[in-house]
Amino acid sequence: MNETEIVQMAQQGDTSAFRQLFEENKRRVFTLAFQYTKNKEDAEDILQETFIKAFHSLNKFKAQDDTNFSSWLYRIGINASIDHLRKNKMKKDNYIDSDQLPSISSDDGFSQPEHAIRIKEIRTKLDLTLSQLPKGQRMVFILRHYQQLSVKEIADTMKCSEGSVKKQLFRAFQMIKKRFKSLFPEDNYEMQ
Repeated sequence: MNETEIVQMAQQGDTSAFRQLFEENKRRVFTLAFQYTKNKEDAEDILQETFIKAFHSLNKFKAQDDTNFSSWLYRIGINASIDHLRKNKMKKDNYIDSDQLPSISSDDGFSQPEHAIRIKEIRTKLDLTLSQLPKGQRMVFILRHYQQLSVKEIADTMKCSEGSVKKQLFRAFQMIKKRFKSLFPEDNYEMQ
């Protein structure tokens, strides 16, 4: 069964079909929410809110050539993430769990603790920089670089032109590049 058939079954009240849509999309929605909030509990709340909204609006969804259920759901997740941040503006959690750090070999010229500290410093600075970007730039950057969506997929998801996505990506990239100049000497680092 393809996605359109599953959606149609869910629209007709088949809860197992909606459950299948949930199972197929929950990881991407959770990852999106986590990248936006940097907090597991908040991401779980957004995931739940996204699927509740999708369930209640399911009859409004109409499959079209340029819009599939996943893109429609992703848009709901983006809006839920933005709403959640707006509601919880004072609550910021920039904690990075040490389990998220990649494994580090000791033959890279740094000792493991120095390397781990350097990686944590970079990630913290990136998280801070992303949190200071305008909503659109932040979301486009997350969708492109964390979710690995194509420019076309981002444009479809965000209901804008590919040119707009490219412009937002460029602006986000320029801000990140500007903020990271202090961490990397010019001769050793070139952001592409």
